[in-house]
Amino acid sequence: MKKSNPPDKVKAMDTPEGHQRFIQSQWQDFAAFAWDRYCSKGRGAVVIDLRRGEKAGSGFHVPAYYVADESESLAEQGGWPNEEVAESVREYDPAEEVVFIFLRLDGDVFYYNVSDDPLPPIASGSKQSQRRFEL
Repeated sequence: MKKSNPPDKVKAMDTPEGHQRFIQSQWQDFAAFAWDRYCSKGRGAVVIDLRRGEKAGSGFHVPAYYVADESESLAEQGGWPNEEVAESVREYDPAEEVVFIFLRLDGDVFYYNVSDDPLPPIASGSKQSQRRFEL
């Protein structure tokens, strides 16, 4: 089966600036999602998988999922992409930050530690997040 090329919208946002805009546009949902997963699975990172994006109606759905440190899922993936990411996951403050890992279209991996308002516990408590992340 032939893999289709990603839409121009995904290609255009696959830059550090585009990643930041994507995070900011859905910060409250991401922060709530990360806090909820931290509370149930422990510290970890939100993975944004641009490589597996797919057309969804008139938009585009980009898979986002949480990977907990020392989890079976992380082991199946061969661990964190590098020691810098592993250290970031070990040291971030889940009540104030979210670690994001972007699986880029070119095969590279970028990561970010992001903090914004509302903080993750407040975002989780103040909104029933839709938990589906769209471009």
